[in-house]
Amino acid sequence: MSFILAVPQLQQLRPGDRLKYRGTEMEVTDYSTYDDPQGYKTEEWLLESETQEYYLLREVDPQNPESVVNWYVAEEIDNPQIFQPDSPENVVPGLWQDMQQQFMLYQELRLLNKNYYFESQTQGTYEGDEGETSRITWDYWDKAHQWNLAIEAWENGELHVYSSKRVYPEAFSDIGKTTRKPSFPIFQTLGALSLVIIGLLLLIFG
Repeated sequence: MSFILAVPQLQQLRPGDRLKYRGTEMEVTDYSTYDDPQGYKTEEWLLESETQEYYLLREVDPQNPESVVNWYVAEEIDNPQIFQPDSPENVVPGLWQDMQQQFMLYQELRLLNKNYYFESQTQGTYEGDEGETSRITWDYWDKAHQWNLAIEAWENGELHVYSSKRVYPEAFSDIGKTTRKPSFPIFQTLGALSLVIIGLLLLIFG
């Protein structure tokens, strides 16, 4: 699918819609948005199949004029272990508290044998099914700037870690809005039918 066709179709996706990624059919099960006062914005679609779960992200970053709009596929890391380059100590247990400070403690981190380098911090409003909340995000990139490590600290104390890679909209196919059939008004129909029958009986026996 061409870039021109794919972009508007992807942006219109909402829960219940479907698409294919790497040949696997996936369903959109959640949609949310995030923004901060500096104009940074993301749209997030949760994609699920029987065996996989990804986040599709559309990022608008006004501080990156070379590539203002970017698309990523992200996967949450369960039970992450993150280290400083020369330390065997997992920094995850203290990360949420560290991120509440307004200065960067870790310029370089290692996850799954890959080193990542700090690039930016954002703090803004996240809007999803449960309303608005705030989060702090630290973004790290590998040297080739192809893989991203995103660490999110939510105001409720949760910490989420994602590994993301750059993706192009044309990597997705069979993008389609789910056709939702209108429900058949069975009760209204039965009621009308009852009135017709009563009317006929009145005509015959009345």
